Amino acid sequence: MNKRTFVSLAFCLAGAFSLYGQEENQNNYGVEEANTKFTLQNGILGGKTNYDYLSLKDHEDVSGVPLGGIGVGNVNFAPSGKFTRIGINNIHTPIKRSEYSFFSLWTRKGNDKEAIRLVRDNATLYGMKGVEHTQYKGLFPTAELSYEGNDLKVAPVIRAYSGLVPHNVKDSSLPVVWFEVDLISQEDMEVSLAFSWEDFIGMFKDPESLEGFDNGQLLSEGRANLNNGENWPLREKAKTYVEPYQSENLKGLIQYAADSLQPRKLTFQNYVNQVVIAVEGEKNISYLPTYHADDDAWEQFRLNGEFTSSLVKSVLTEQAQSPAASVLAVKTQLKAGRKKTIRFMLAWYAPELHIDAAIASIGSYWPCGADYNKYYHNYFSNMESMLRYATSNRARIARQTAEWQKPVLDSSLPDWYKFKLINSGYVIYTNMVLTKGGDVMVNEGAMGDLPEQWTNA
Repeated sequence: MNKRTFVSLAFCLAGAFSLYGQEENQNNYGVEEANTKFTLQNGILGGKTNYDYLSLKDHEDVSGVPLGGIGVGNVNFAPSGKFTRIGINNIHTPIKRSEYSFFSLWTRKGNDKEAIRLVRDNATLYGMKGVEHTQYKGLFPTAELSYEGNDLKVAPVIRAYSGLVPHNVKDSSLPVVWFEVDLISQEDMEVSLAFSWEDFIGMFKDPESLEGFDNGQLLSEGRANLNNGENWPLREKAKTYVEPYQSENLKGLIQYAADSLQPRKLTFQNYVNQVVIAVEGEKNISYLPTYHADDDAWEQFRLNGEFTSSLVKSVLTEQAQSPAASVLAVKTQLKAGRKKTIRFMLAWYAPELHIDAAIASIGSYWPCGADYNKYYHNYFSNMESMLRYATSNRARIARQTAEWQKPVLDSSLPDWYKFKLINSGYVIYTNMVLTKGGDVMVNEGAMGDLPEQWTNA
């Protein structure tokens, strides 16, 4: 099946299901059976029948809507506001969650000021508490998170999305996520919004050596266990750097490894060596290029809603060091009753791999012509060109992504059915390989998924 046929078929199926049963709009379509049929964990039959599917209140956060693109990896933005199942390298077993990746909000009215993490938990991290309540609307590949019931002086709403455009593989395979944060206050208020992102560069599995590997068939002569990437150890964390990033209307930080990350054994992972966190069209921006598990790193933000770090190239993570992260913050003045929208972007990029058969080790690659590169390599030779395209086409990509959801959402189907029809498409991000040549493969397994009660019907 070629790529165009695959994407077309996915959306045709969604359309067909949306039309099915419209004359029986009073039928619950088996919601009770669908929600209690599948075992979730610990032997407990999961699911319940009284979800408000289009506004999940204080919902579990094991997973969320995956955001990213086809064959380029993804991150889950969970109902708690946490980032979970981080798989920007398209890895088979993604990183479960990150305590360094989150949004935070600072407000000041006169001498009254407050800084919180926009994450639902009971912890105090970096000197900031989380929130007690969240409301989540997850419709792949979009998510909306609001914070009613927390007695906040400013009401934030985070709208996250990536591209999934029918008949347009280019726009559906961009490793880009947008976060549009709406801020509304009932009175004039000084506000700052920060986005923190952990350094995940170089975190993928790789065999300790190529002993036992050769260029034979992968599964023959006892090779199955040897070639099982889940059994390989996590590669030692690469040394990374961080420095300011600016491109047209974007300002932010770029995390990067100095060189391409050449693995011992090539697979269909992405080997990402650059990550950008940026904000669009804002002027009053401050930065914390690198921090570790240290409350003091956030002190200036807690006090004044901004960071005072100098903007120079610096080491982000030393090799094999404990986790590090980068932050950018936007400070603004809110007028009573007026909405302010701040748009952040998260993007990652892996360079194209070129194999020199004359010097490559035996067993390090498949010599019969495997295509280890990504579909976006047909169009973008570097991060900057990709971000220029994504930024200039963002509004259209968002609109066309929403258009295929609209017939389902406008139908007479019950909300739970709409919810599951749309979210059942998540595997196109989490379990797909899409090569530069346009070949599509499904990698079955634990690359990342939504909870079963979200999708099984």
